[in-house]
Amino acid sequence: MSLKPAFAAMLRSVRDAQSRTQENVATTTSRTYLGHLENGNSNVSLDKLNELAHSLGLSPLTLIALTLSAHDECSATEALQQAQDEIRELGEAVKLEVMRAHLVDGKLVKRKAHRPADSEKRARVQACKAKGLTQSATAQELGLSKGTVHLLWN
Repeated sequence: MSLKPAFAAMLRSVRDAQSRTQENVATTTSRTYLGHLENGNSNVSLDKLNELAHSLGLSPLTLIALTLSAHDECSATEALQQAQDEIRELGEAVKLEVMRAHLVDGKLVKRKAHRPADSEKRARVQACKAKGLTQSATAQELGLSKGTVHLLWN
């Protein structure tokens, strides 16, 4: 389900709670765009979310938590608790230092295009190949797309 209606409801509610008009919130964006957001007709980019949050005197995380609260019909505290639990589960795998290694001077470090092959799928494709099946028959037998089979065939 789309998050646009929940984001729209959150944005309207926050603006109303702060007794703010679209005009005085729309300092970083047009009132028309803000109207589209509040009517659930547009998606918000991360950069615009950040600008909107600062315009409302809030953290972007607060806006996301409130949006998920409306979407999932839970409290914002519960939404944040779930995020905190998931971050804890990720543990060492996603640390600030690891993420910073992907950024240099605020820009994303380019890396070679690479898609790790699924070794289980590759083994199943190779087994079909060894049995003498065609790529098309392999795709049908394994329930994979012909393109995936082709990639794993050689």
